Amino acid sequence: AAAGAPPFFDRATPAHLDRYLHLLAPVEHWNVGLVYALPHALRCDAGAGVALIDGDSDAGRQLRESLATHGMPAGLHSMGFRGVDDLWSPWCAAVVGGEVASVAFAARLSDVGAELGVATAPAFRGRGLAAAVTEGWSRLPSLRTRTLFYSTDRDNLASRRVAARLGLALRGTTLRIA
Repeated sequence: AAAGAPPFFDRATPAHLDRYLHLLAPVEHWNVGLVYALPHALRCDAGAGVALIDGDSDAGRQLRESLATHGMPAGLHSMGFRGVDDLWSPWCAAVVGGEVASVAFAARLSDVGAELGVATAPAFRGRGLAAAVTEGWSRLPSLRTRTLFYSTDRDNLASRRVAARLGLALRGTTLRIA
């Protein structure tokens, strides 16, 4: 069915979506994703009172040790991080007033590419921290030789605003069926 399907873009629905859903039934969920090219070494302006911490730096190792010893604070827990192993390397965190406010991490990682994942604690949303950690993540030394991607669900307007704020170029769409 997919062989004869034309490409679909940002607002389009895949031409054979009904066939895919029928063939893969029962389907609990499907969504369209957007994939953006993420340049290396984006300009990094986290703002006053925000510290960006590279997970591989001394400060990052200290933060990881502290979290392992004292447990995950409520803000990180609310973002889905249950333990330090949930901070998928390489990562970059925005710390505000001693609290981890936002984290950029490798949602997918190979020798040649990396896809960014970003989470921001509810109390810190709307402050530009997702863009700041994305910029910080794009500068990490361990990512220099990899092609970087920023992807999001088409319906995630906050994430799409981050992509727009950073001036990221849309490269394609994905269809995820579960």
